[in-house]
Amino acid sequence: MSSVMFNQQYGPWALIAGGSDGVGAAFAREVASRGVNLVLIGRRLGPLDDMSSELRSAHSGLQVRTVPVDLGDDNAIEKIKADTAELEIGCLIYNAGSETAYGDFLEHGWGFLRARLQRNFITEAALIHHFGRAMRLRRRGGIILMGSIAGLAGSPGFALYSASKAFVHNLAEGLWHEFKKDNVHLLCPIVGTVNTPTMVDAYGPLKGPASEPSFVARGAIERIGQGPLWIAQDIAAGVQALSAMAPSERSDYMAKSCAEFAGKS
Repeated sequence: MSSVMFNQQYGPWALIAGGSDGVGAAFAREVASRGVNLVLIGRRLGPLDDMSSELRSAHSGLQVRTVPVDLGDDNAIEKIKADTAELEIGCLIYNAGSETAYGDFLEHGWGFLRARLQRNFITEAALIHHFGRAMRLRRRGGIILMGSIAGLAGSPGFALYSASKAFVHNLAEGLWHEFKKDNVHLLCPIVGTVNTPTMVDAYGPLKGPASEPSFVARGAIERIGQGPLWIAQDIAAGVQALSAMAPSERSDYMAKSCAEFAGKS
């Protein structure tokens, strides 16, 4: 798709939740290269400003706004709505939500878990509802909701995170059908381990194969009109193997895999 056509369907502004580094930054670069202005959302103002400066330097005339907010906070939804009220958001990319705290569900405090629920369920659904309604009225737009192979099986040690990804996969399938009649495209990319600063900071250098953020972002942007799901080719065999397991076998397998990933085996 040409930059002009991309802008006509998904412009003039794209909002990227989790847009300061890793996969979110890769999405920002891909979208900016197609001439669409950006709203970048993240917890830390410094990385957001660095990303904004990089994009403006690389693309003359590009407008970039930053919204520093924790998507797990109760006030995040209203802040984002207020800060984008006068913008025409033609593309929503919800990339926030990687899990950096391995541990049993009952060992986490409720405040920690509640923030995860807010970020990975409520804030995500609220932003889809808010921006999706405007896209429906314009009869154009696009939404990308990041999925994960973790959402295909219960993941001991990351139980709430994997449940949130199962939620996103199912939500994407349902909304894809609802939105397509109004020419609003929706895609949920399902990916494996991705080599991002957040993951390396949390767990150290990643062991085993991992995708690069640019691969994930470029693949999703190129397929945004081909939803509802995109299973990245590098995890296709793993997805098939998980699907063939009995639930108890799958849970035991995921428990071992998650512990090894977190360095707790």
